[in-house]
Amino acid sequence: MSLDAFIAERQGRWGALEAAIKTAKRGRLRNQSASEIEQFGLLLRQTSSDLAIARRDHPDAPITEYLNTLCARAHPLLYRGRAWRIGAIGPFFATALPRSFRAAWPYIVASLGLMVIGFIAGWLAVDLRPDLRASLVPPSLFDEMARGQIGTGVQDAPFAAAFIIQNNIRVALICFAGGILLGIPTALVLLSNGWMLGTVAAAVQLGGYNYQFWSLIVPHGILELSVIVISGGTGLMLGDAILRPGQLRRGEALARVAVRAVMLVLGAASLLIIAGTLEAFVSPSSLPDGVKLAIGGTVGVLLYSWLLLAGRQPGRRRVPWFDRPAETPA
Repeated sequence: MSLDAFIAERQGRWGALEAAIKTAKRGRLRNQSASEIEQFGLLLRQTSSDLAIARRDHPDAPITEYLNTLCARAHPLLYRGRAWRIGAIGPFFATALPRSFRAAWPYIVASLGLMVIGFIAGWLAVDLRPDLRASLVPPSLFDEMARGQIGTGVQDAPFAAAFIIQNNIRVALICFAGGILLGIPTALVLLSNGWMLGTVAAAVQLGGYNYQFWSLIVPHGILELSVIVISGGTGLMLGDAILRPGQLRRGEALARVAVRAVMLVLGAASLLIIAGTLEAFVSPSSLPDGVKLAIGGTVGVLLYSWLLLAGRQPGRRRVPWFDRPAETPA
């Protein structure tokens, strides 16, 4: 079929779809009658078929670009994701986020494993080379621990909290974004964080200040490190989708897990507000060390009770809303 005949035979329905798009934009498609929505869908399918023919027979013709633009304008009007509402925040944290955490457990376990490897390597480095302690931990810190003066000032706590939260969110997002580069940056961040914690913990062990050190770390550290591990898991999830797309194209495999990964990392990162507040107000406070450890333990119990138990329905396995098809008829 010639290009002129192709256009003459089909341009009537293209014009009808143009008019339907204008009407839908003014009053929203979902407010129209069932027959109008059905007609809109028919016009879109027909135009999509015309686009496929145009791409095959007339790939360089202006009409092909026009049809592509027309379909791109019509598609999101008929197929739109669920609108985000304030009321969805509660169910998201109550059920969707814990379920997505459990669904991603292989990647989260792998993320935890990388951090543990870094921790063990750092510990062994100091244990085998005790002379490295002075280069890892300032001697003044040990002096403060010995005098029981560690972290007693919280005058600038609000500013410290803002800085700490910002820094921790940055680390979490780096762990997540590193998945695009096959998860290599993610793995390096996890190993380095584990290394730093392991070296400092081993140095403190040699100095005999375990109690003071862990009372400084535990109140915020359980929550903070958990978020970093979860974020690392999302990065590894993205990297795995690129490395092992299965029967899908790499872009399709990545898109398939991207929504779940984004929701998981953003939901987890929001918990860093709590971690940063604890790190600024509780960890460096003059509270007894036992109280600080108790606060950290309580935070850990609450965190993992929520992540492991919330949203469970005995005998029924429900798919998280962001694992469902993103497009539903308007």
